Amino acid sequence: MTKERCPNCGGSDVATRIVNDCLRAADPRGKAFDLTLQLPVCRCRSCKFCWQGRDALAAKEAAYQHAIRKQLASQAST
Repeated sequence: MTKERCPNCGGSDVATRIVNDCLRAADPRGKAFDLTLQLPVCRCRSCKFCWQGRDALAAKEAAYQHAIRKQLASQAST
């Protein structure tokens, strides 16, 4: 994980924790599906601001790509 700075106050005293999340996504054909994943969420200890940083975006993209590959593999085997 990269070291985050608070986008609210610029502070560097940031704690990161992993949370479970469920997102609605769509495959390339437009079919919607639920995507369950774990995301890092940052919290500034100085101003108490919470946000999802670059690592959360990367986790979302990786989970989406994994789900799409899994869907394609299951379609190819049927």
